[in-house]
Amino acid sequence: MPIENSTPFTVLLVDDDEDVLTAYRHLLQLSGYSAKGTHSPTKALTLLNEHWNGVVVSDIYMPAMNGMDLLNEVKKIDPEIPVIMITGHGDIPLAVEAVKRGAFDFLEKPLDSAQFLQLLKRAQQIRQGIIEQREAISSTFKEHLFGTSEQINQIRQQLSQIARIDKDVMIEGKIGTGRHLVASVLHSLSQHKNNSLIIHDCKEYPSLTELEASIAKVQNGTLVLRSLTQLSHDHQRWLCTRLLDQERLNTKSHRTICIFDTNPDNEVKTGALLPELYYYFSQARIQLPTLAERKSDIIPLFRNFLSQSCKRFDIPIPKIDLNYIEILKRHHWPGNIRELRNLAELYAVGIIKLPGEETLKLVQAPEAPLDELVDAYEKQVIENILYLCSGRVTDAANYLGIPRKKLYLRMKKLNLEKDKFKPKS
Repeated sequence: MPIENSTPFTVLLVDDDEDVLTAYRHLLQLSGYSAKGTHSPTKALTLLNEHWNGVVVSDIYMPAMNGMDLLNEVKKIDPEIPVIMITGHGDIPLAVEAVKRGAFDFLEKPLDSAQFLQLLKRAQQIRQGIIEQREAISSTFKEHLFGTSEQINQIRQQLSQIARIDKDVMIEGKIGTGRHLVASVLHSLSQHKNNSLIIHDCKEYPSLTELEASIAKVQNGTLVLRSLTQLSHDHQRWLCTRLLDQERLNTKSHRTICIFDTNPDNEVKTGALLPELYYYFSQARIQLPTLAERKSDIIPLFRNFLSQSCKRFDIPIPKIDLNYIEILKRHHWPGNIRELRNLAELYAVGIIKLPGEETLKLVQAPEAPLDELVDAYEKQVIENILYLCSGRVTDAANYLGIPRKKLYLRMKKLNLEKDKFKPKS
């Protein structure tokens, strides 16, 4: 019996003989399958797309387009659609060639019904597994990798490809670009998703004993290595030898992901990273763009973070001031996505707005230089935090996540006096 799935599984039959199509359809319907038949390979192709949940069963010899040509065209639509070729006894070499070109399998005429149904079941399991994985990837990307820019689309495409194989990975990106998030997404889409995700900071735990302990702990999960260059050359060499041996002997039990906030190429040039370890991880390398390189994503991302924050706080989504949008567009985002998310969370609870006013107002016109716009924005943020904290500088500094001394320096630069923000008696 076919496997149950929310999307009906279809067997698409392609043969120029109507009697053969009728016989196949009858067998499949009795076995609980949904079957469609056509004499035309060209028509069959119009029914297929990358989301199609089914298997193609095609005769090799047909007058308009033979089975080999049909196979080639199906693979152009989606190389992972299973195609089963039906052949006569004398055409076995051709059928074998079809399998080499990507056919799922082949069967000889006359068909053995039990063998045919068993082959369909295998094809169904594989095809539905592929579709379910694609749906999981799409859902995960929608939730965690928001945006429509060319840069983020390329990252999603890379992750989709890497998720299907069990290669170890290098993720490179500046602080705040989402390196840990991408590592987590990759883990959630992999065969290791039901096991642990362990993060090992080589700067904090540089000894070989500590590294071995993390490797033992991860078991069949995913190990994320931070600050790899903080390991000594001897320890890097030990790690590389271990990884290469596991790959060679096919004994690898977990995936290893190393993340860099610096350029790994430069780390090799300076001698901080061993070339052999660099080349090992470079087999699958993901380079994350900065937020400044994803300009078209800035406002949609801000709106998305704002919506998430308001949902979390159970509050209405506030209207975004147009002048504030201009500031977001002009900012150079040294803190990348992390900085944008923090600002959205502040905006969600009304921190950006001046007390007693419904909308944000700029001190300078939008045409002012970017540095002046950023200073104006920074002044308004600090003013609102100080109002919130009733002029208590220590509390305001803690809220902002910066040292108290640094906040005092910013206040001095912006001509802000703490007494102004204390409640009037």
